[in-house]
Amino acid sequence: MAAQTVTSESRTAAVPGEALEFEDIQGLVFFGHGHLKYSRYVFLRVKDGARARAWLRTLVEREEVTTASGKQHPGLSEAKGEHALQVAFTASGLEHLGVSSEVMTTFLQEFREGMRDRRRARILGDTGGSAPEKWQFGGSDATAPHVVLVLFGRDDADLDVFHASHRERYQDALEEVFIQDADMRQGDTEPFGFRDGISFPYIKGVPTTRTPEALGLPVNAGEFILGYHNAYGQYPFSPLVPRSQDPRDLLPEVPRSQRVPGEPRPKDLGRNGTYLVIRKLRQDVKGFWKFVEENSRVPGKSAEENEANKELLAAKLMGRWKSGAPLALCPLKDDPKLGEDATGNNHFQFGDDPHGMKCPLSSHVRRANPRDTLVEDPQESTRLTARHLIIRRGRPYRDTLPQGEEEQGLMFVALNTNIGRQFEFIQQTWMNNPKFNDLYDSKDPIAGDNYDPEYPEDDPKDYTAVVPGVPMRQRISGLPRFVHMRGGDYFFLPGIKALRYLGSERAR
Repeated sequence: MAAQTVTSESRTAAVPGEALEFEDIQGLVFFGHGHLKYSRYVFLRVKDGARARAWLRTLVEREEVTTASGKQHPGLSEAKGEHALQVAFTASGLEHLGVSSEVMTTFLQEFREGMRDRRRARILGDTGGSAPEKWQFGGSDATAPHVVLVLFGRDDADLDVFHASHRERYQDALEEVFIQDADMRQGDTEPFGFRDGISFPYIKGVPTTRTPEALGLPVNAGEFILGYHNAYGQYPFSPLVPRSQDPRDLLPEVPRSQRVPGEPRPKDLGRNGTYLVIRKLRQDVKGFWKFVEENSRVPGKSAEENEANKELLAAKLMGRWKSGAPLALCPLKDDPKLGEDATGNNHFQFGDDPHGMKCPLSSHVRRANPRDTLVEDPQESTRLTARHLIIRRGRPYRDTLPQGEEEQGLMFVALNTNIGRQFEFIQQTWMNNPKFNDLYDSKDPIAGDNYDPEYPEDDPKDYTAVVPGVPMRQRISGLPRFVHMRGGDYFFLPGIKALRYLGSERAR
């Protein structure tokens, strides 16, 4: 795909890459529907496979699934419709739609096992109060979803009408097991009060109005979309269908370069699809700010000085100030203008801060994306980091509990083509690894699986946060868990052709 030039009219450009089939890719891969501030995640179970396929056929025939086609037009960053709709399926959901066991074996093992698998739960830190049996949905056979329908609208009332129109059509085929609303009425701020959604991958071949300085190293599309080359220059593993199981020839051929010589030519079910990670994460906002205040207050200092100390410690744990300004660029004082600068707030490295004096080695931002400090060679580090990136599409939620209290958190949504190498690697090796960056008992202070009184093996003294400083560093013990798992699963987000196939009547 030839690079698009930047003009004063379109102000878009794309690093050359493979020609992407935007019209066959669901829109969520490339944009989060930011113009539609309200969203609803409807988790469903299949009651009748034949009726569920008929419902899916209708979605596709009416072109109701939002695609990424707007991305191929210069100057258009995302579709600007009144509503948006995306649909994805768990492994069990695909089986209920009639996908054969032969085809299911070609999906990733992590996807087939599901998020509530005991081994997977330990990898992800879903233990104690965050263990699957404590989840609101997805933690048992009865609450495990088959389908997720993600709806986007302008406001609550608009979303209710949009949802009702779809419920009327799917209620004979599917039953609702859990519904979660999430919105962006507070803008890009997550529940702890920090600006979110700043850093995201720069995908080759995708037009963008952002400058290379704001986006970093371009990444091959195959890290996020099946059917294209990944960061290793290879095609990611894609689910395949025997030709005999696609009698209507709905799916694309597997490219010649991906075929095994001498074996039958299969069809590609995965092309233009991806894997979707959905996790409902409760955030202990009161607990977080209480912990920060207790560990930053200095006796004898004024209220104003202690407030500044509190904001600094919170920023040290996060790696950014609440405005979004990175500590790597302004380590002592917030710079709101930098936080609002879409180029400047993401144009930094950690190489000049090897000991974490500006941005602590264990901070959330530094763990989530080590940038140029993963290994000694900065360029090699940047390349290695690019092999473990995800696209995030999360939105905050607020639930009113039966006692009248409010629960806040994030509907965490991530897209990747290799769950183990991308999402799970980040969670296990960077977030929850106490030895990350040569530390020995410090996990991610924000999102890590830190001290949990509901987990019998936990001892608070084993969980610390280390904040380097002069003349001495601050070592805070008894770091509690601030983010708790409430439910979720792994989903397959198919391309439009694959959706058409999944909804078709076919021989098994």
